[in-house]
Amino acid sequence: MDKQTKKQKCQSEQAHPRYGFICLPQEIVLDIVSRLPITSLVQFKFACKSFYNLLHDSELVNLHLSRVVKNDPSIIFHADYPLRNQLYFLEFSDHGSEEEVVRKISTPFANSVPEFKVVGSCHGLLCICHSLFSNELYVCNPFTRNYKEMPKSVEFEVQKVVLGFGFHPITKEYKVIKIINYVNMYNLVSWRYRRYRPPYFGKSDVQVFSLGSNRWRSVGEVVYRFDPSSQGVMLNGKMHWLTQFGKYNGRRDRLIVSFDLAEEVFAEVPKIDYGVNPRNKKFHLAVVGDCLAVALTLPHQRGGGIEIWVMKEYNVKESWMKEYIIGAYTPTPNSVTQHLQPLAKVLCLLKNGEILLEYKGGNLVSYDPKNGIFRSLKLQGMPNLFQTCAHTGCLNWIDIPPAN
Repeated sequence: MDKQTKKQKCQSEQAHPRYGFICLPQEIVLDIVSRLPITSLVQFKFACKSFYNLLHDSELVNLHLSRVVKNDPSIIFHADYPLRNQLYFLEFSDHGSEEEVVRKISTPFANSVPEFKVVGSCHGLLCICHSLFSNELYVCNPFTRNYKEMPKSVEFEVQKVVLGFGFHPITKEYKVIKIINYVNMYNLVSWRYRRYRPPYFGKSDVQVFSLGSNRWRSVGEVVYRFDPSSQGVMLNGKMHWLTQFGKYNGRRDRLIVSFDLAEEVFAEVPKIDYGVNPRNKKFHLAVVGDCLAVALTLPHQRGGGIEIWVMKEYNVKESWMKEYIIGAYTPTPNSVTQHLQPLAKVLCLLKNGEILLEYKGGNLVSYDPKNGIFRSLKLQGMPNLFQTCAHTGCLNWIDIPPAN
């Protein structure tokens, strides 16, 4: 069908809606369309103006989101070789099918950001940061290609930055958090003559950006030093990070610290002794079955593998349980990954009870805890080397406010 014929058909439908899909009652249209996967939905906007307007209807946006959060998430692959500038995705609608294909995502700001890293995913939106400059930040929907560039914020000559991105269900606000620790320049000069002593990041600034605004706000300092290699996780309207090993409240430890996106305050999350040296960085935070979790990579002396501790009741210390013990597993290496250690990251718990894992070096693996079976997912179109995150593919438009 040529462009002229399509145009005439579209005009005819708008002039005579009784002949089109749009003539159905609104509730029926919403019910049907909200059940479609995001990859099918986004093609509707090219059909005609009526469908374009329908996709921007806040009622459809929220109904579609309420359905897709009950399904397995999509997986976003961030290619890590040769450049960190390409996204891919995998839909788990037919999990386990040999026909599954990993598809590329075209980022609309790729020319402005030659290499980037994914800060986090929340309700269909991705927060993306320039790999070198933390001041270049974007929030986008990778499927609708709708995006917003953050304005530049205050930067210091020498700084370490920890980022977070999340949503609060009460305030209905999406926020980007930037925690900046910057060097006391006097100490830095002294350190150059005393190489055994690293610079002291004694000053900090916590900046918050709400998607509905156009400026960063400083909400004060923070006494914690966060581990920049530990990606934050979002749960219950709060961002969570691991701190660096240090002295807190008179004790040397690594803590779990939350930041409430509504109250904009920090708090310590109670934890127990997981039986590992707190200096060890081989553990990370995750969300497993809507609960906060800590995943530990065990040393060879303890047989290797992973332990997953789950906080069954949020903020209750006694509710921590060792929920999963995953044995040692070494994925088949390829030419790029053969020299890398098989460290694992917990991505999510699938609806079929399997745990989805990313092994360092470009390996996506599902683990069946009932039968103790690993399954390496080698799918068409998958990049050789990547980092991953669980993502909810939905119609979330940045310029449409969430429902009350």
